[in-house]
Amino acid sequence: MNTLYIDPIFGISGDMMISAFLDAGMPFEELNNLLKKIPADMPVIKPVRKTQGIIAGIHLEIGASKTHLSIVQMEHLIESIDAEPTVKNDAKGILNVLVTAEAKVHGVAREEVHFHELSHIDTLIDVISVAKGMHYFGIEKVYCGPVPMGRGTIKISHGIVPNPPPATVEILAGYKLRFLDTPLELTTPTGAAIVRYYVKDTHGTPSFALQKIGYGLGSYELEMPDALRIFIGASEDPSHEEEVWLLEVDLDDMDMEYLGIVAERIRGEGALDVLYFPVYMKKGRIGVRLSITAPIEALQRLIDSVLTETTTFGVRMQKFQRRVLRREEKIIDTAFGSVRIKNGYDREGRLIKTHVEFDDVKKIADEKGLTYRSALEIIKRELDSAK
Repeated sequence: MNTLYIDPIFGISGDMMISAFLDAGMPFEELNNLLKKIPADMPVIKPVRKTQGIIAGIHLEIGASKTHLSIVQMEHLIESIDAEPTVKNDAKGILNVLVTAEAKVHGVAREEVHFHELSHIDTLIDVISVAKGMHYFGIEKVYCGPVPMGRGTIKISHGIVPNPPPATVEILAGYKLRFLDTPLELTTPTGAAIVRYYVKDTHGTPSFALQKIGYGLGSYELEMPDALRIFIGASEDPSHEEEVWLLEVDLDDMDMEYLGIVAERIRGEGALDVLYFPVYMKKGRIGVRLSITAPIEALQRLIDSVLTETTTFGVRMQKFQRRVLRREEKIIDTAFGSVRIKNGYDREGRLIKTHVEFDDVKKIADEKGLTYRSALEIIKRELDSAK
């Protein structure tokens, strides 16, 4: 399995990640030919070899551009380019991490998010180029060291904001950070989104045979090198696996009519799955086992929710690995209106399954007076005819 370890010596940004891929051996022509396919006014991009102290690496120079794009425009441009499915899926995935964080920080719906700095075409270049680098090297698993953060305040188009910015902090919730005594933005929201999207296992890095090293250099001129280092190698660990936690409690003194509502609330806190089923407890009493699959970034929040919402005084915890498909969520237009679907892709980026969101099927069936099965079949026929 091809493995990437990100070593953010002095932070991480989109252009530093691209630069590191170029320094590790990705030909600039591979990247430039892809970016030329984007139907937009693109700035001039040039990799420059530089040194900072004893470190030599690539610094990506991106020329000036006045092009600003909405979220929808970025998504349409990504979808329209002639690129591998994994490149487009990953680019949209990184962008979605950014949009989701910005929406939460500003308290607005996803479609109402305005990127300000992130609406610049540089963001589109970053997400597509990083996705291309991952595909070029065939990366299957990504790990990252503690992510550096500055202190104090920084100035953006919103005005003066805390350093690190709120969106960056939101994106990296659950990940290891280290704070440096410098009033600089060491990790950008895009850099944070790259970590959040690709790094699924935050506990330890497996051994792997090192094959390539790359240094991406930033623009700060300081005593400490403004560098991002990457290691690319091969390990024997299975691909497409991620770390999850299983939380369990057994309940026999709780009003069961509330358990369904509690389960829904826990799902809303970020659980991957919530199950409950009958169990026999001591003295022959029948109880209920609440079983929750939790991602690491939501672990503490879910533990707090279980302890608050149920009658238990403790939670059992186990760490597991799970293997998953690469997934992409899309909204499609049907004769009945918009419907959300989830696509699953194999290791080669091939679409192998599609799931239609049940809530949308239910809404259509209720509005049109159809059975749920017939509504689902009609929507699936539209999906098949659109392929």
